[in-house]
Amino acid sequence: MYGDRKKNLVALMVLLVALMALAGAAYWRLHQPKLGPYGAIAMSETSLTYGGAWGYPDPVSAYKRSIAECNKAGSPDCVVKASLKDTCGALAISAERNASFLVTGRDQVQTTQTAMAQCQETGASDCEVRENICSTAS
Repeated sequence: MYGDRKKNLVALMVLLVALMALAGAAYWRLHQPKLGPYGAIAMSETSLTYGGAWGYPDPVSAYKRSIAECNKAGSPDCVVKASLKDTCGALAISAERNASFLVTGRDQVQTTQTAMAQCQETGASDCEVRENICSTAS
């Protein structure tokens, strides 16, 4: 008889933990901030450092965040190269050629492939996609 009580108590505890986890997940889902449709990619032409931002409610916030991310990498001359609204942006860089290739469009895969192809057309052997973001409202 004591064994049955213990089993029931364990089952009740497991059920209670599961319900608390579900309640926590539901609360988080309902209270998480909604993403906005704006993004930006900033870059320094001198050092090829970059910064990206996405999911912002307005273009100014996205602009400022991309500059801040770029500046974090140590470049004081970062400027926004692409402003995004409900679209994607991909940045490919070749340090060998000291060149960057930024492409925007609706399709993330296509923008990434195009940026990489443009970089590779220079003959650079070190082309690399450094930023690949889509900014769309959720």
